[in-house]
Amino acid sequence: MFSAKTVQLSGPATRQPRASAVVQPQTGVKTGERFVHLDALRAGLMFWGILVHTSNVAPSPFFQACANLSHMVRMEAFFIISGFLAYMLLQKYGSGKTVRKRLVAVGVPFVVALVLLNPSTKHLVYVFNFQPIPFVDYIAGKGSAGLDAVNQARLAGDELAAWPGNWHLHLWFLLALFFYSLLAPLLGKAVDSLMASSLERSPRAWTLGRLAPLVPGLKFMAICLMVCGACVGWRIVFEFCDKFIPQHADRIPDSFRAFVPFTKGIPESLQYVIRSIGNYLPFYTLGMVLFASGQLRAIFSKAHWIQAVVACTGYYLVHRTAGTNPGPAYEALLLTLKTYVALCLSSVLFWAAERWVKSEKPVARFLSEAAYTVYLFHFLVIFLFAILLRGMIPQTEVMLVTIAVLTFATTLGLHAFVIRPVPLLSFLFNGKPPKRAK
Repeated sequence: MFSAKTVQLSGPATRQPRASAVVQPQTGVKTGERFVHLDALRAGLMFWGILVHTSNVAPSPFFQACANLSHMVRMEAFFIISGFLAYMLLQKYGSGKTVRKRLVAVGVPFVVALVLLNPSTKHLVYVFNFQPIPFVDYIAGKGSAGLDAVNQARLAGDELAAWPGNWHLHLWFLLALFFYSLLAPLLGKAVDSLMASSLERSPRAWTLGRLAPLVPGLKFMAICLMVCGACVGWRIVFEFCDKFIPQHADRIPDSFRAFVPFTKGIPESLQYVIRSIGNYLPFYTLGMVLFASGQLRAIFSKAHWIQAVVACTGYYLVHRTAGTNPGPAYEALLLTLKTYVALCLSSVLFWAAERWVKSEKPVARFLSEAAYTVYLFHFLVIFLFAILLRGMIPQTEVMLVTIAVLTFATTLGLHAFVIRPVPLLSFLFNGKPPKRAK
């Protein structure tokens, strides 16, 4: 869909020859430099989704642990990379072309997968969890018995039996990317202004003395606290629009209610999407900042082990203390600590990717290109194999590992032999328009 490809850093309207290898002072990026480790990390995060959604098939300590760890870092790291590459594209193409390219690259696969894949996926999940029913009957809404079971499972807190529960399933992140693509030029200008003002500042005296070794850690902490503040601020705005305004809607004069869009709260079908878009926007913006500042990128790409251990320990202790129904203060503290943990773990992932992925190999390139095909199709394929293998493998762990391996192999094969060779399918599922003949 998009990757860390060659970028010209001298401005969207000019072209530098590849041999010049110009280095922009602020970003520290050479002309033509590729961030292959971020391509690899992005693909790995997408493939991780197979383990996460395989955990919906049956209870499993291993797969549930994969899902729990994913909830702490996977999408946060993904959106940091997305923002990083978005700023890179702004530098290469300029605002207008970047927005057009991103809206096509994100919007087309979202619509196609939503229309062609999600109904079949939800049908398979329904058949697996409840009862066999023809696809046409399911689409016509004749699975009422299963819907009653879903509602009962939700009330009982059984997440496995409550699937399928929403219309977007795993495609919500494409909606977030679509929205961020519209905001990218404004965010990019804000980042440019921030970088310009930081260049004018002279270093503090204490940062050059004996305390200089502490400066990277303190700057990383400052980054984390700013992102945490933005996430908590968004959650307050969300809760205000979803709960506070509807509860006090009777106090709003009738003549003004038309101008207050949340007098009835946020629709349940959009709550998760809207909350997620706002919550991950600070991570996306951080990714832009990391591309714009070579110094901050170097700091973020180091593993801050001490801060990671402290943040994880604090989150664990507060989570246990808060109980099942924490108040607003505990919720704000939990969100702050969870965000801090996500940033610490993301820095570890960036560090590991940069350390282990030094160059791009053909296999790595293929896996990076196949990531979106794998992610779009994996949910459907997981439950297809779950239905086919149910009863054949008695051990739950063995069955889930088999499903995950078969899903990975099948979706990779689908990309290699079906999607990639056909330009139309590559456009529909990967957002890559056919190349024009020269």
